[in-house]
Amino acid sequence: MRHWTKALVATAVIAAAAGCKKYKDNDPMPAISNVPKIELISVSPMTVQQLQDSIVFTIRYTDGDGDLGFESADSMSVELTDNRFPLTFYYHLQPLSPQNAAVAITGQLPIVLDNTILQNPDATSEQASFGIRLKDRAGHWSNAITSSPVTVTP
Repeated sequence: MRHWTKALVATAVIAAAAGCKKYKDNDPMPAISNVPKIELISVSPMTVQQLQDSIVFTIRYTDGDGDLGFESADSMSVELTDNRFPLTFYYHLQPLSPQNAAVAITGQLPIVLDNTILQNPDATSEQASFGIRLKDRAGHWSNAITSSPVTVTP
């Protein structure tokens, strides 16, 4: 029984050591870019009625220096584009970390499009995809992401 216990402990130690990665310059984690990075988490709902239903795009953001969002409500730093037209909507994003903190941040952000329309008023339905990007206070734009298609009905 003792041999099995020793063998099990030795196997666990070897597996744990094999799973570890060593980063350059002994950094505990790799550096996070100061250029924001986003990814799409979800789009809901997938079918909307024109001029009535809202669409919620939930994104995950990561920024190495935490300079996402502006204090001034006149600063528009979220870009949402309806790719059918193209028609772009801009939104204000409040600061996501304290000013001048220079800390890496990550989180989720809902972006709400109050409603949309059919491009062709005679259509029985249309597929709409949307592009999203964020701009930080240094003027860096994130990568652009594209949503899965949303069906728009009359």
